[in-house]
Amino acid sequence: MTGALCSPRPSPAPYGKPGFDVLTEPGIGAGVFQDDAELIAQGVRFAEPARVWATPLVLRYKCADPAELSRLRPGHAIGALFHAEGDRALLSALATSRVTAYSYEFVEEHGRFPLAAPGGEIAGIQAILHGAQALQTVHGGRGVLLARVSGAAAPRVVVIGCGNAGSAAAARTAAALGAHVTVLARSQESASWYLPNAPRGVRVAVNTPQTRRRLLAEADLVVGAILVSTFDTPPMITETDLRQMKPGAVIVDATCGYGDGYLPTAGPVQRPGDAPRVTQGVLHLKLDALPALVPVTTTQSYTTKIAPYLVRLARVALLDASDPVIDTARIAHQGRLVHPVCRQHAAFYGVMA
Repeated sequence: MTGALCSPRPSPAPYGKPGFDVLTEPGIGAGVFQDDAELIAQGVRFAEPARVWATPLVLRYKCADPAELSRLRPGHAIGALFHAEGDRALLSALATSRVTAYSYEFVEEHGRFPLAAPGGEIAGIQAILHGAQALQTVHGGRGVLLARVSGAAAPRVVVIGCGNAGSAAAARTAAALGAHVTVLARSQESASWYLPNAPRGVRVAVNTPQTRRRLLAEADLVVGAILVSTFDTPPMITETDLRQMKPGAVIVDATCGYGDGYLPTAGPVQRPGDAPRVTQGVLHLKLDALPALVPVTTTQSYTTKIAPYLVRLARVALLDASDPVIDTARIAHQGRLVHPVCRQHAAFYGVMA
């Protein structure tokens, strides 16, 4: 899903299909080991990039390059995973582009964010797998195997947050390996919602400072999985907390928020393959592109989930249909930022919204 477009057909589509002509750039499947011939056999139509970008609706997987917006015509629309909140240049480009932009991660339905779920689930699983590697002594970890082994104490895992990355993935994966897992929920309401869905054996507690400090002191692995971390999100772990943790324990930041974020001791975002950062004897991994490391799995999971929403987005953008769910993802329109989160971040950066 590195680039695609839609345009409405002048007549109803046959066989109950949604009714849009779709073109895409050559080479779209290269990153997941699908060549153009395979996609043509499945009905994909290719066109030169200039023609793709000239259509009224462009669909991307990610759109992190502000210069890409200049390829669109004023009044046209684009959908992508923008994650523009922490990017001054991208926010500025969105505010001045005169295009309508939809950011998939903001799609909200029934109080949930369904298009954040696939990436969150994969990031949560990856956080546990990376943490398990870092716990080995070859990486400086405390030498604990993240699995239940006969005669050995069960490893202890703390997951901060019970959203997609935390509850649906990190806690489930760690519990399946045999770890003693505690999930820290933001409030009693969040804890009560999550508890019936918690994997077997996973404990749930409200994230109070006292409870958090006690669990951190016992933990072999901590996974930060708060849904959204912005400039005003309070820190969850400080250097004082690190001094109470076990030497060689591991913290994995799977959310990678903006500003100092909720795990300020983790430092800047790292690249895949970087050695863990050590602060006060505790290893830190801060990786924000974990789904990109497994593109085949990510593509399969994400396309299954997003396809119905893309059809709905096309109906809004191309046919002026009304859809309040799709409206929740609109971040820019006619030369101004319209989503409250983007506007908040634009104000922080001094970007005219």
